[in-house]
Amino acid sequence: MKLVSVVIPCYNYGWLLPETLDSLLAQTYPHWECLIVDDGSTDTSKAVAEEYQQRDARFCYVYQANAGMSAARNHGLRLACGEYLQFLDADDLLAPRKLETQVAFLEAHPTVDLVYGDMRYFQHGSPQVLSRSGDMLDQRWMAEVHGQGEAMVNVLVEKSIMVVNAPLLRATLAKRVGPFSEDLRSVEDWEFWIRCALAGARFHYDNTPDAWAIVRVHPTSTSQNLLRMHTSEVAMRRRLATTLAAAGAQVASRINAAAINDNQFYVAMYNMKNGSILTGIKGYVRLAYTTKRYGYYLKSIPYWLKHRLFGAAAQPQ
Repeated sequence: MKLVSVVIPCYNYGWLLPETLDSLLAQTYPHWECLIVDDGSTDTSKAVAEEYQQRDARFCYVYQANAGMSAARNHGLRLACGEYLQFLDADDLLAPRKLETQVAFLEAHPTVDLVYGDMRYFQHGSPQVLSRSGDMLDQRWMAEVHGQGEAMVNVLVEKSIMVVNAPLLRATLAKRVGPFSEDLRSVEDWEFWIRCALAGARFHYDNTPDAWAIVRVHPTSTSQNLLRMHTSEVAMRRRLATTLAAAGAQVASRINAAAINDNQFYVAMYNMKNGSILTGIKGYVRLAYTTKRYGYYLKSIPYWLKHRLFGAAAQPQ
């Protein structure tokens, strides 16, 4: 049986880590190793991980000084021995047959580099209620796509298509693509999938509930910080613009440029409403200069100043 390396970065999630590790113990596919990379936690993470390590030799606890989730994942990748890789955050879960189902798929389809399935969210404390969207309104957002090359690049540049624990991928793909970008503190997994597509990886969506990724929604989860995600997406996309231009990916470049403007607009509006007014003004000026839509964006500045200073209730047109 082929070994699956499960990489779990953990920072102060000792209170949730047992459920995550229990979901691995419940896997019907037994041939796995789990690398728990403690990213400088100050809570009970070390004690919890070491307890599981003593219970089952497939768990391996390692510690690093705090350097971020990407650095922790990269640390785990350097130690991984498996032919397949499964990424799993310390607050999330896997359906019991996920590894079995996706290993079997990759074994039967040697030209596929990465297989991913559907996912479900649950609110912390209510694991019996599942939803396809984090707002618990059960709205599908994940794309069901197959393929490789330009078409796959375009899809991934337009939007993220999966959560980090949805896919199982070949370790050879990760070695070909390189490590996670450690300067990104959010959307780093999305950027990694884009680089996989640019490297020619073949993606496949396999629609079976047996392979669900299960994602916990709670106040401290990274996905709840929308400003951080939008800011990180702008940084990621600015870097991506150079890569896409060098690759001659004209369609993807246009998609990326439009998305940069959309995210900059959100960040500027957020700062005008809740953050640094000066940063918000700079954001709108940058958008006006970049898009040449001076009237549209510059008129937003006095509107939001009025809204911020005097509590105006109207929304921008």
